[in-house]
Amino acid sequence: MSRQVAAISLAFIMLLTLMPLTLTIQAQSTSESAKTSVKNMSIRTAEVTITSIGNSTIVVIENGEAIELSARGFWCMITSDFVNRTVWAKAKDYISEGDATVVIASISRGGETRNLMLGLKQGDVILIKPILLKLWAERHVHTNRYLSVKGQIAYKGGNYLLIERNGLKALAVVGGKWVKAGAGNVTWEEVADEFKVGDTVRLFCHNILVMRQEFAEIFGINAFIWGYSGAIINLTSGTALSKA
Repeated sequence: MSRQVAAISLAFIMLLTLMPLTLTIQAQSTSESAKTSVKNMSIRTAEVTITSIGNSTIVVIENGEAIELSARGFWCMITSDFVNRTVWAKAKDYISEGDATVVIASISRGGETRNLMLGLKQGDVILIKPILLKLWAERHVHTNRYLSVKGQIAYKGGNYLLIERNGLKALAVVGGKWVKAGAGNVTWEEVADEFKVGDTVRLFCHNILVMRQEFAEIFGINAFIWGYSGAIINLTSGTALSKA
């Protein structure tokens, strides 16, 4: 299987209304290092212990040193129950003091260094800053027609499906209103039981943002899809949905 086809098969589905992405990204080579320099900013991944969670920052212990990380702004949040776009004031209620993996951006200016949190994984909670998607993108695949993504349902949350192919997983946001073939307008809640773990599904999209390896290793996500056409076909049960 070619690298492009593999990337498509591993896609993470994200609706534009959930987390807008207006990126024009050229292909980038994947770095083996977990540290990337962008002008006066460096990015690193660290295993830390969270000791304090505030309204705009968190304090973590990294290699015995306490570091304050700015966390304000918007986040893409993924839990075992749902995925959504939220602000730090709400996202902070889903994390706790204790061990976590964080992505830290350090910005040096005028002899001072400011540390920002760009990503976090703690248990089944994932927080991702939209800027991290741009910084750690490998390439952008686009077509005016449809790209087809196929995989098996590995897990079903309240408003998303976790899709797996060749041992790699993708998350498809499916909440909202749909048109079911042969039945008319429905909500996801009304048809969710027709999509079961183990079923094979096919989805369609216009854009795929393929992520670099370090991103995939931390968050288990290899690509994002947007310009989502809304078409979902359950090849196991025969249920076909199109976005209302």
